[in-house]
Amino acid sequence: MARLQILELPEGSSDDRPPFVLVVDQVPTDEARFDVIRRDLLTDGDLAERLGARAVLVFEDTVDIPANDTTAYLGGSLPPDAHYEVTIGGQPVTWTPSDETQARAAEEGQRLANERTDIARDMDRLANHKAAITDALGINPLNGWDRIIEAAATLRQDRAEQAAALARVRNLHRPVEHNGQTICWECSAYDFECLTTDNSPVAHDQCGTHRALVGEQTHTQEQT
Repeated sequence: MARLQILELPEGSSDDRPPFVLVVDQVPTDEARFDVIRRDLLTDGDLAERLGARAVLVFEDTVDIPANDTTAYLGGSLPPDAHYEVTIGGQPVTWTPSDETQARAAEEGQRLANERTDIARDMDRLANHKAAITDALGINPLNGWDRIIEAAATLRQDRAEQAAALARVRNLHRPVEHNGQTICWECSAYDFECLTTDNSPVAHDQCGTHRALVGEQTHTQEQT
């Protein structure tokens, strides 16, 4: 049966794709059968022109093109006693299908070993992160992730409640202008309607609560 092969040619500077020649070998010598192939090749014009080939070469004999040899890729389809030569480190080595099977098994084993190493490394990294988080939360590092999430949520809620309480205190001891002086609303018992104070006016910067809040804020910022 006739075979079709492609022989690639050196690419020129003006070629937009690699040039090639279509090779047809093992053409039957029987005149009638050859006419059938010739008719197929010449139907609708020249086959080379239609395919973009530089030429079509037809042979009765078998023509083996080295670039089309796939023997080295057959692997397990070769008989057990078959062998072919490969080069490793510049040295020729005889290679058999069983060698290829062993090589593929070794490659797969190495891949699985690498995956196990990566998993172990990720587990160590996760354990270190967990230890750092539990230490920051002040809980036992043996706690599970559910307990860690619960502790983090509780801490966030506590911080929110503390911030709301501080805001209420700041509002009570807020500064207010009175007779050209900035005084504390709460400590001076300031009467907004009468613009008077029930207590002796206390300068805002002398308010103990305000000074404590400023110190608390500074301490909080340092912790952050």
